[in-house]
Amino acid sequence: MKSSIGIFYIRKKARFFLGQLLFLALFGSLARAQVPSGYYDLVDDSSSGALKASLHEIIDDHLRFPYTATATDTWDIINVADEDALNPNNILDIYLNASYPKISGGTGAYNREHSWPKSYGFPNDNSSNYPYTDAHHLFASDSGYNSSRSNNPFRDCDASCNEKVTQETNGRGGGSGVYPGNSNWARGTSGQEAWQTWVGRKGDVARAMFYMAVRYEGGVHGITGAAEPDLELTDDLALITGSNTGSNESLAYMGILSELVRWHQEDPVDAIEMRRNDVVYGFQGNRNPFIDNPAWADCLFGNDCEGGGGGGGGGDEFVVVVAGGEEFGSGTVSGNYTDTYFSDNVYQTVTERESGGRRNSRTSLAEHTWLFSLPAGKQAELTAELAFAGAADDENFILEISMNGSPFEPVFVIEPSNADQVYQHLFSTDTGGTLFMRLRDGDRTYGARQLDSIRIDSLRITYNDSNPVDTIPPDAPAGLTAVAGDNTVALSWFDNAEPDLAGYAVYRSVQAVGPFDVITGGLLTEPTYTDTTAVNGVTYYYAVTAVDIYNNESDLGNAVEASPESGTSASTFTASTLDLSASGRRSLRLSARAIFLNDSGEPVSGALVTGTFSGAVSETQQVNTDASGIATFRAAERVSSPGSAEFCIDIAVREGLTYEAPQESCTSSSF
Repeated sequence: MKSSIGIFYIRKKARFFLGQLLFLALFGSLARAQVPSGYYDLVDDSSSGALKASLHEIIDDHLRFPYTATATDTWDIINVADEDALNPNNILDIYLNASYPKISGGTGAYNREHSWPKSYGFPNDNSSNYPYTDAHHLFASDSGYNSSRSNNPFRDCDASCNEKVTQETNGRGGGSGVYPGNSNWARGTSGQEAWQTWVGRKGDVARAMFYMAVRYEGGVHGITGAAEPDLELTDDLALITGSNTGSNESLAYMGILSELVRWHQEDPVDAIEMRRNDVVYGFQGNRNPFIDNPAWADCLFGNDCEGGGGGGGGGDEFVVVVAGGEEFGSGTVSGNYTDTYFSDNVYQTVTERESGGRRNSRTSLAEHTWLFSLPAGKQAELTAELAFAGAADDENFILEISMNGSPFEPVFVIEPSNADQVYQHLFSTDTGGTLFMRLRDGDRTYGARQLDSIRIDSLRITYNDSNPVDTIPPDAPAGLTAVAGDNTVALSWFDNAEPDLAGYAVYRSVQAVGPFDVITGGLLTEPTYTDTTAVNGVTYYYAVTAVDIYNNESDLGNAVEASPESGTSASTFTASTLDLSASGRRSLRLSARAIFLNDSGEPVSGALVTGTFSGAVSETQQVNTDASGIATFRAAERVSSPGSAEFCIDIAVREGLTYEAPQESCTSSSF
């Protein structure tokens, strides 16, 4: 085993690709990637309104370059900003993920994409049209994909949309046929227009939209006096399409805002965006603040200002820890642990070996461990960028961690993929010490002897050196109900809304005052559970707790009692409970739940139930009841607060039983 510690300090709230950091930092030196000193000193984050106004003042009045000219123009800027990091003679386009030789204008494989479509507010280029040539939202794009995107708003599609695949370039992208995969998805149906950017760049376009909505607040340019539009983000598709007037407008809209916020969260800032921000700043003299401090986007557009971020240099101080050593187990290893420091397509590879013994009882196996030194009391994120091309015996690999020799906890199951995949896991460093990160094969069945290889591009652990680990437990679950059956008790409760929720634990007692003992072997991810160990004639008391990803557990929620009994043959069933709720911290997801019981009071499983949402969303769905007799409906579209909605049970069908509609087959909710 070798020993060395690599630690990086970074002032970003983001996912970090270490290939952009100084190699000097490998052996304990510190490297800081910061915005220019004092750039954000005047940020006022006392409220979302003050934050938006102060950011606008900082990034306003930038230097404009012409769209096309013999002097420096936007071609020159995007050719530097979107340069392929592994081939400086090429650009890397945003949608196809293709690497194309640079051109200086005219017609070619790529052109300039207005991510905020110019038709929405500023279609006519002239020397005073600032958003038309603003390079913070101009991207090099494959010409055909630019045309396919057209001016469709950014929003999620589905598998029925037109797939626009990506190429595998620099270890990202590639693959097709499975939604969403690494593909873009397009729909041009009137009133349902959508362009879903692929997973590797959807955060990039979201933050470009946030920049445009803050940079352009109406009024005039403070130096040239040129009139500027007020660009706003919205979920209202009618406002967006209404902005397409063919003329430059004083007010224009783009979106879909709630989905852009989610894209921003799902695809954090990476080194490509950081470098791009620096390049455009070098030309225009202004920066995209949502790349420098992603928490500001959550505050302004996601209504989550708890993350703060503040002024004075762009965010909290993060520390990135890389492996300080390795332990060799089974298999063949090429390269060493220092090859995992950077996301740079330089790989350490682990290949299985064949076990000994008789030929028909041999198997393939691999095991390798990396060591990390971590402080106590930190909220940390483990990020692994790796891939293996495929397994002839349907095998996978498992990555697991142990702190100071405690039992290993699986954190990732790594499925076959030709392209590098990024896996992330949040955890607490607890008392600190040595974290062992172990990779092992997932199948040691006798006869499974094919030798698979997995390549590891980067392994890193990031923690906030300013904030301690989260010690606040979730709220106790509410709304617990119990339905007794024949040697069973079906439980259901309201879903918690905490974003860091890991799951639920169910407790049971034979006395109302306890003691309560947990009866679930692991955490439940859905708010339902059927106790199949209950015995007829015994009265049980149940309660549920919620647990977050840092193992903080709530108090017991409301307790309920149930006494299972053997029943007689049932002939009818009905919906005994119907509720409608909205969950989420930013955009809200509507869900409805109905519990179906037969005339003996037992849960009815396998019933086909048709229900309809109306009001804030309009959807009709069909679902089957589960073993607890519960039919759960989740609206596909998210809604914004305030609003109201109604849900109705239309019909339910179950072989051998007759459905009797309840007196109240609809329920409504305001949020």
